Amino acid sequence: MPVHKQRFRRSRQVEALVRVRPVFDDFHLLRMEGDYEYPRHQHANYEAILVERGPYRCELNGGNVTLVAGQMLVIKPGDWHSDQLRDGQLHYVLHFRLVAAPGEPPPPPLFRDDTSPAEQVCRGDYLREAWFLRELRAEAENDQAYGAAVQDGLLGALFWRLVRGLDPTALSAGFRRIPADEARREEIAQVFSRYVGENPNVSEMARALGVSSRHLANECQRFFGLSPARLLLRMKVERAEELLRYRSLRVKEISERLGFSNPYHFSTAFRRLRGQAPTESRGSLRGAKG
Repeated sequence: MPVHKQRFRRSRQVEALVRVRPVFDDFHLLRMEGDYEYPRHQHANYEAILVERGPYRCELNGGNVTLVAGQMLVIKPGDWHSDQLRDGQLHYVLHFRLVAAPGEPPPPPLFRDDTSPAEQVCRGDYLREAWFLRELRAEAENDQAYGAAVQDGLLGALFWRLVRGLDPTALSAGFRRIPADEARREEIAQVFSRYVGENPNVSEMARALGVSSRHLANECQRFFGLSPARLLLRMKVERAEELLRYRSLRVKEISERLGFSNPYHFSTAFRRLRGQAPTESRGSLRGAKG
């Protein structure tokens, strides 16, 4: 019996590694019976409008916008906006925030400050993306375990698709830097991971990355909020946790593998970062496996 197997890998694009995360707040499904003028108001967070049946018309920061079925508009915090709702319209209004991972600096704004209303309209047909909104609704109505996590996952996929549909020149400088920044961040992490069993000096790791020691220190602070030495120590402790969880190695053996001068130094560093000794951590880590 023939087997037709297709394999689809994780995307190799570095944008998949970004630390910016959209968080779902709510969305409205608006079906119009009659006409209504929604008064001018200012937005505190992001709003995305997806039109399923149009046309949809609004005023955005003094300019007029008209969307047809399948088009999407992204409104940024601080924008002034009013809707001109007409009989027969059907559209979704999605509200969300952008946050950073714990310990990371605040995310950059999505748009330039001076974007025009036309630049905030996504290019392409987003009618099929209404599926994400319907699934968000299903999660809200079912209210099951992990529902908020599922909603944020759905929003994440929709968000990066709409970002991909925006004119790149409309994005803020910080947002446009995300792919290059994340590629560099990943490169630094990969090089540092090669040294978790050693005790290199900063200049040695800087040479491996093709920069000066000062430049590496600046990059580590910018991308990780740590000095090179503290970043390497954190990676050693993370590796130690893996060995404690999955290997039957003694603390002394783990200490030697990770380049610590002695088990006492290892235990002290581990306790400082994790709040407990390696021997205490082993039990809790293994208890969390299943």
